[in-house]
Amino acid sequence: MLRTRSRLIAAPLAAAALTLTVAGYAGAADSSSSGSTGKSSASTASAPCLADATTLIGDLDGDGNPDKISNPGHTGTKMTVQWGTADGTFGKKNAVRDLIGAKKGEDASAAVADFQNDGTLDIVVNIVKQADGDDPSSARLSEYRPGPVSRKDLTSPDGVHSDIGDRGEVRELSIAQYNGDEYPDLAVLNNSGDGQMDRDPRLSKPGGGLEGYDYDAYLKYGEFGTWSEPPAMPKDGWSQFYKSCS
Repeated sequence: MLRTRSRLIAAPLAAAALTLTVAGYAGAADSSSSGSTGKSSASTASAPCLADATTLIGDLDGDGNPDKISNPGHTGTKMTVQWGTADGTFGKKNAVRDLIGAKKGEDASAAVADFQNDGTLDIVVNIVKQADGDDPSSARLSEYRPGPVSRKDLTSPDGVHSDIGDRGEVRELSIAQYNGDEYPDLAVLNNSGDGQMDRDPRLSKPGGGLEGYDYDAYLKYGEFGTWSEPPAMPKDGWSQFYKSCS
């Protein structure tokens, strides 16, 4: 009886937690827009917030409903998306690697944040097949995709090629805060060949988008290591820019 009763109690508690998360998302949106003028209701409704350390709630597809992005370990390699509905619930988990078309044997990584700081989430995606030898492979797909993106395949009409897949074999992507401004930056863990692993920064552009490779930025924020001891990647990038939904 105790076990059955516990299950009966757990269901409404889970539903209540979900409602509080979405309510917190709406509250964060209202708070972020207080005192501002000229913003549409769609952009106001899209203010991202954190359900927990590895779960971001925000509008990725531009329909005004919050979506749920989960990023275990903040590596960008196991990311999932659950599309939100008008009643505040979320659909099934969709693996980002499947949505962007990664094939068997290919590595897929992604990073999600509001790089343009306009209220709608954006995404960076990379697909690469690991090299057999010391020389790194180039990416088959490497793009910065400003939101809103398609639910079907995460494409964006404003998507552009990113050079993160040209300078090494991307192993991880993570959000970072490098230069202290209000725009999220990107950390890239690269296999650069000959046993070396690099952490390359990509700084955000004021007004939207990501800069390309910059040697001075690498000297300031980058780091190199080895395959056995790679440089540390940031794990708190989301929390540098987004508050808790609760």
